[in-house]
Amino acid sequence: MQYFVPSDDPPPLRILAEAFPPGAAVPLSVARAAIDVYSRPGDVILDPFCNSVNVIQAALEAGRRVIAASFNPINLLAIEATLWPIDARSALTHLADTHKGAERLRDHVLAQYAARCPRCGKAALAQAFIWDRDQNTPLEKRVQCEACGELSGPIDEADVTRARRFEPRGLSFWLLHARVIDRQSEEADRVSEILDAYTPRNLAAIGDIVLKIDGLSEADRSALRPALLATLEACTSLHSPDDIPRPAGSLRAPPRFVERNVWLELENLCRTPALVHSGAPAPLMTLLASDQPAVSLLAEPARELARLLPPKSIQLLLSHPPLPRPTFWSLSTAWTAWLWNKSAAGGLLPLLSHKRTNWDWQWRAIASALSALQATLKDDARSVMAFAGDESILESVSLAAAAAHHVIEHAVCDPHDGLRVTWRPTHAPPAIAPEPSGLLSTGIHTLARAAARRILRDRAEPTDQLTLHAGLFAALGQSDLLAQAARLPEGEQLPLTFVRESIKAAFTSADSPLTALDPHTWWLKDPPSLQTPLADRVELALLELLQSRVEWPSDDLLREVYRRFPDHLTPDRWLLAMCLHSYSDEPEAGRVRLRAEDSAQARAIDSVRARHDLETVGKRLGFEVMADQPEAERRRVTWRQSGEIVHAFVITATAEIDLLLHQAAGVLVLPGGRATLLQHKIGRDVRLKKVMDAWQLLKLSSLRHIAEDTDLSLNTFALAFGLEPPIEQPATQIRLW
Repeated sequence: MQYFVPSDDPPPLRILAEAFPPGAAVPLSVARAAIDVYSRPGDVILDPFCNSVNVIQAALEAGRRVIAASFNPINLLAIEATLWPIDARSALTHLADTHKGAERLRDHVLAQYAARCPRCGKAALAQAFIWDRDQNTPLEKRVQCEACGELSGPIDEADVTRARRFEPRGLSFWLLHARVIDRQSEEADRVSEILDAYTPRNLAAIGDIVLKIDGLSEADRSALRPALLATLEACTSLHSPDDIPRPAGSLRAPPRFVERNVWLELENLCRTPALVHSGAPAPLMTLLASDQPAVSLLAEPARELARLLPPKSIQLLLSHPPLPRPTFWSLSTAWTAWLWNKSAAGGLLPLLSHKRTNWDWQWRAIASALSALQATLKDDARSVMAFAGDESILESVSLAAAAAHHVIEHAVCDPHDGLRVTWRPTHAPPAIAPEPSGLLSTGIHTLARAAARRILRDRAEPTDQLTLHAGLFAALGQSDLLAQAARLPEGEQLPLTFVRESIKAAFTSADSPLTALDPHTWWLKDPPSLQTPLADRVELALLELLQSRVEWPSDDLLREVYRRFPDHLTPDRWLLAMCLHSYSDEPEAGRVRLRAEDSAQARAIDSVRARHDLETVGKRLGFEVMADQPEAERRRVTWRQSGEIVHAFVITATAEIDLLLHQAAGVLVLPGGRATLLQHKIGRDVRLKKVMDAWQLLKLSSLRHIAEDTDLSLNTFALAFGLEPPIEQPATQIRLW
């Protein structure tokens, strides 16, 4: 994908939506674009690290077959529950009617959450308790009272006594622990940490429910799994009352956490009737035997998946790379064992180790997966990954792809919206003669330095570090340097660290041509004569497109702008948004058109009037006035006194900054509608902060105001300068004598 495709906001998964945030999945818009570019109807699309419905939905819409796989059964359960939900109400009734001793299971579990109403004191049912972690005691409760309704209030002594009846690491703890792993296992302590993420009361309720579900029919178990999975997630102690995000990788409860009523949570999740969806996942062999659109879901790691797929059967590999998510992977291991059985969680047990959640392990795992799937890809296949703007992900995925003999074709980046990277898999990997690490490091930072210089020259403006790194890895991924780095023997420096340090040397060594303008922005130390800055080219391209049609669908307009700026020329979305805001109206949602005052004819009239006003005002103030010819592209007017230039005015209809960078000083006269865009450009280009000390700004509206002032003086004229000039403020005292 040579051109950037912005993210959209597809609907979240029906369950575990917070566990699968939109930024951790291939955006639906990107999936549609990649499928359109790299496949045809009937082709097979593969998402080997599936964690959303987006690739599936886009493939089916386009008439493709799609195989969605994941090593984590929890991912696929959440996806299946979203696309093909099952009405679980009757299954819940069957579960509720099972017995725990002499009681119905529902009555037994709910009794554990008995409480009294904090208002009237009558018996009530607790929906949730707020706990203090350090004091290990409940502080507040939310109850449902028949007399008072739903309300919150302080706990009483009976609430504390009832909570303490459940012994920490009691029978339920060890029953659920044994369902996941043997106590003698190396990772048994990690499983204990997982179970400690639940209160003892909630573990007792979960243990009773899991045990009774085992005795139901397979149809009932299948219907209940999605709701029970969502309940298991919602009823951990990892949720704060105000939903503050917890630290990544932590299984420790926040200082104040919520203990939810397990049965009520399950009941609420089962109460909503399932939506009706046509179709269902197809068995893999059925999908492969037909060219009709279909989807197959496989809970398989890449190595096993590769054994199931015929050689050269996949046209497009489209996915979000798996990221180190130790907390979610650990919880998924326990949830899988509880929802199915211990053997179903066997493939996830290695992920309990902290050694398998760092980036060095991660890139090797991705490389192994891509290598295993290599034989399943057609000769003209492509691999596309979309992910958030994160240098660690970019480095890890780039090294992994190179190790799997994938040659990069495009890496497009918007620091605010993420990266989209395209590779061409090679089926006959070239023989790479190993080089000494010193020579390899020199090769990497030499190529990176040359690529950075080229990118900065092409963009002609200081550039965000992530955008620059995307271009560097595109260059490195087209050479054999990353593949060589991936083959470095284990030593003091791991391959990923080696690549990072080699690139860092290209940026920071004394002879580097680059300089850091701030912690995230790079520029050339000695920039040559450059072309127009990218920001100006983007503004003019968008203006040209708006002038070419009466009205545009906004998505189509943005796509067309991105097409004009491929690869490392990709503009950031805030620049595009500010340009669009500066020039367009939105007659209806999703459609834009050029403002009437920004038509070429209207701006030509404004320019003529501005030239006339400057000539008139200058003469009234006693200056010698000189003006360019009327047909000049930028109309210039100078005011002189005793042969010296006092003000050099440049009249423009745009917010172009190229002029500011190449002319020492002056007054920029521009429409008020360009003010915010110009401010944005000044804010994003560090060079302009110094330049603007020598420039002044004059809006057309301010110029008209002073031109109409019959008592004009130099003092009142001075009040007209600026994007928010004092002369336009209602409370300003205009006359200064």
